Amino acid sequence: MAWSDAAREAALAVRRAHMHGRVANVLYHVTQTSKTKSIMKKGIAPFQTSNWVKAGSGERYGGGEIFAFRARQDAVRWAAKMDWAKNQKFASGKIAIAIFKEPKRGWVKDTADPLGQAGRAGNWLKKMGSVAPKNVRAVVPVSQAMVRKATAKFNQR
Repeated sequence: MAWSDAAREAALAVRRAHMHGRVANVLYHVTQTSKTKSIMKKGIAPFQTSNWVKAGSGERYGGGEIFAFRARQDAVRWAAKMDWAKNQKFASGKIAIAIFKEPKRGWVKDTADPLGQAGRAGNWLKKMGSVAPKNVRAVVPVSQAMVRKATAKFNQR
């Protein structure tokens, strides 16, 4: 899926500001690229079709919360994991990261998957509630370059 010029510019602006420490409360949500238009129009909502279900029963994990990462590289690593689980590829173009600015209230640490969180760069968070579309800055498909950079940072630790 090709980026629109507006999405590309928004993502670059957020990235530049974030790199220079000028963006407070930026979070990253991993999603399917096919949901990009809906997220930009309606925001991120709870109780959507779950990406992860329990083997055997097919029950969803959690109670319908939305999940986010404080650190971009954690989101990219999770996106790579999700891409492999869903598509048996890394950077297939089918997984994206929604970048959004959100007040701190309502978010709690996600304590599930302690092994997955080993080596995390920031907090993994969850919230029962939604993210307003006005807070979504961009939805960026995960690229091979993003995965390489995130895994290189992880391996340098």
